[in-house]
Amino acid sequence: MNEIWTIPQISNWSISDQGRKSWDRKIPYYMRFRDHFAAMIEAGTLAQGVKLPPERALAEEFSITRMTVRQALMRMEAEGLIFREERRGWFVSPPRVRYDPTANIGFTESMAEQGRTAGTTVLSSQRVAASQWESTHLECAVGEPVFVISRVRTVDERAVLVEKIRVKANRCPDLLAHPLDQSMTGLMAREFDIIEHRARINMRPAALSEVPAKALGVAVGTPGLFLSRIILDQFNEVVELDEEFWRHDAIDVCISATGRKD
Repeated sequence: MNEIWTIPQISNWSISDQGRKSWDRKIPYYMRFRDHFAAMIEAGTLAQGVKLPPERALAEEFSITRMTVRQALMRMEAEGLIFREERRGWFVSPPRVRYDPTANIGFTESMAEQGRTAGTTVLSSQRVAASQWESTHLECAVGEPVFVISRVRTVDERAVLVEKIRVKANRCPDLLAHPLDQSMTGLMAREFDIIEHRARINMRPAALSEVPAKALGVAVGTPGLFLSRIILDQFNEVVELDEEFWRHDAIDVCISATGRKD
């Protein structure tokens, strides 16, 4: 998926002589570099989506090696301050999206509540015979028809996650005839009288493999968050299995919980 970005450029990113003199020489060069840009981002001097100068220019301005520049940039990437896109460079990260995987609310609606704009691009859709693995997770017979849908979800035109959705075809036979770039929760309720709710959620850190990395425009092996969940209907029967591969710098997992303290 190729996104079209309007890339604002930094007009004043260099370090002044006074600022350079104020640096504590005991602090490693890459941390001085990191602190300089982190302060600009925190102050709003560098707005979200701004593209950083090339690594060569950064190295020359700060009188450090490109290896030190890369070390500082990777440190900032790990902190979620900036992100990298293959063959495009480094950009200031937008605010993370708040995401509750347990909430029975669609992705588009959730983003709208946060003042963000969600988008969806369908990568593929097909009908397959359930494998042993799919049979176990969807609680269906091996060989039973299953729809497999792959999509990229965007927030403010930035790709943030790739999802693979598996649905029991017997519950919604003509699902693939409908537009699949909409809320699946809404589509299932409106067209097939299936009221979904979420259960059995698993999350873990994971390096992005080739397919999701390419769709998200990042390098293979980039840190990510893998999330899977079983979707039940109003009769507590399994109808869907979702797998999501998130950019690690795009998500802030927020789970609401109520309970009593003993």
